[in-house]
Amino acid sequence: MERKRISTKDAWIAFVATLLIGIGYQVIGKLPLDSTVAQFIGTIWNAILAAVVGYIFLKNRFVNQFKHFSFKTLAWGIPLTIVTGALFGLVYSLLFGKPTENSVAGIITLQMVFLQVPFMLMGEELLSTNIILALEEKGLDFKWASLICGVLFALWHIPAYGFHPAQLLITLLPTRLALNYVWKKSNSVWISWLCHYLYDCLGFIQFFTK
Repeated sequence: MERKRISTKDAWIAFVATLLIGIGYQVIGKLPLDSTVAQFIGTIWNAILAAVVGYIFLKNRFVNQFKHFSFKTLAWGIPLTIVTGALFGLVYSLLFGKPTENSVAGIITLQMVFLQVPFMLMGEELLSTNIILALEEKGLDFKWASLICGVLFALWHIPAYGFHPAQLLITLLPTRLALNYVWKKSNSVWISWLCHYLYDCLGFIQFFTK
């Protein structure tokens, strides 16, 4: 089937809209909302809005990433993600000392891990793949689109870690690049999402052992 062409205008709209969704997510926690309401909105915000933007403006390229699944890529994608995250976490610790802890440390529960985190991480994946797809449609090579996505992904975590650019870029950027590579090779957002989820779950273990 011939891929439906994405116009330059649609690619730009998808890129800018996705940026605004990511920025909007950071504002939610600062709004005068009931904590339960804010938590619910925060859980689905990125996933729902990024999905709508991707479906409307990125068309078949957005939809196609949901149609594929590669066990082979998953088999090497999980260790790649874990090793990349651990390695650059170690690099940061050696250079700058103990990193700032994720703000979720004090509130994480098993219920959140199984009922909220999957939706939140799918939101992060769709924000990331929207950015890459939009930039590729603008003519950028995957490696540059992935790098821009990685920097944005790192900065979108300011609410979780505070404004610590070195930590965000050294620890989160490489992990995002690994996830982007897994996504590209598998052509499946399910694979990058699973790798992301398992990686984060391993990181959450420390919060339950304190």
